[in-house]
Amino acid sequence: MQIFYPGDTGYDEERSGFQTGLRHEPQVVFAVETAQDVEEALRYAENHGHEYAVQATGHGLTTATTGVLISTKRMNDVRIDPATGTARAEAGAVWQQVIEKAAGHGLAPLSGDASDVGVVGYTLGGGYGVLAREFGFASDRVRATEKAGDVVTALEFELLPVTEVHAGEMFFEARHAEAVFEAFHGWDLPDHVTPALTTLGDVVRITFASTKPFDIGHLHVAPTVKEEFGVKPFSQAVGRPLPPHAYQGDNVLVEDLPLEALQRARETAANSSAEIFLGVLPLGGALGTGATHLIKLISPQSGVGEQHEEVFDQVRSFVVGRSRNFRYAVG
Repeated sequence: MQIFYPGDTGYDEERSGFQTGLRHEPQVVFAVETAQDVEEALRYAENHGHEYAVQATGHGLTTATTGVLISTKRMNDVRIDPATGTARAEAGAVWQQVIEKAAGHGLAPLSGDASDVGVVGYTLGGGYGVLAREFGFASDRVRATEKAGDVVTALEFELLPVTEVHAGEMFFEARHAEAVFEAFHGWDLPDHVTPALTTLGDVVRITFASTKPFDIGHLHVAPTVKEEFGVKPFSQAVGRPLPPHAYQGDNVLVEDLPLEALQRARETAANSSAEIFLGVLPLGGALGTGATHLIKLISPQSGVGEQHEEVFDQVRSFVVGRSRNFRYAVG
């Protein structure tokens, strides 16, 4: 284990993660390699009266610590047990490691659409993945949790006998957003299909995935800028890693979502003083939640909480809670 203090070579790199808009300012960083190292870091925090935080990748950073930072990225061992169809991943492992190792045994995890996200943080937040409506949350598949104090040092979880998926994406010019949102909202969605609708600046994107065939014909309400759909290896249904950057995001869970309210939210986001990407994730299916949709907002900058709340105001009367996933740089 290495220990870093402010001014040490390596301190800045160790405290930094994928989120660059919010950064830890710890008095000491423990770059742990074992559960015993984690215990030592916790003892140090307790003996010195410091708060502490745990960071593997820094994707979901919401509160920066000024006390003890426990950096787990070196605890990245991943083991697959094909006989039981399970995986064990340490606190610093990312989904790409699990995907690659599981594929060799005809298996796949319930990972999200970003392969460089940490396994443990994602799963403890619930874990809404690319096959969520078909198989549920990643947290539903956890078999065992290993801890040092109250810090999770490893998870054992079930894998799926999945090698290929029916998946793809459609891009439309933003001027067709109203029609695309209406078509998406009106989709008579099979329980086995997991789709997402997202505004991305000048375009609107729809993604979808399932282990079973399904039809997307009704979504062709305007010319597509780009479109692809077919059977592909599971690994290709997961998005490519992005470089570290600043961002802020939040979400609401809604019960019922009238089209009019969704369109108002879309228009408010599009006309905001901040750049806001709006995402709509239908729930139901195997997710077993009372909410019908998750609406998430993300901006490539910080300090935009007020603008995000203006968008959420358009669906406020339908809000029943928030998801632990999709919250970034917010308290």
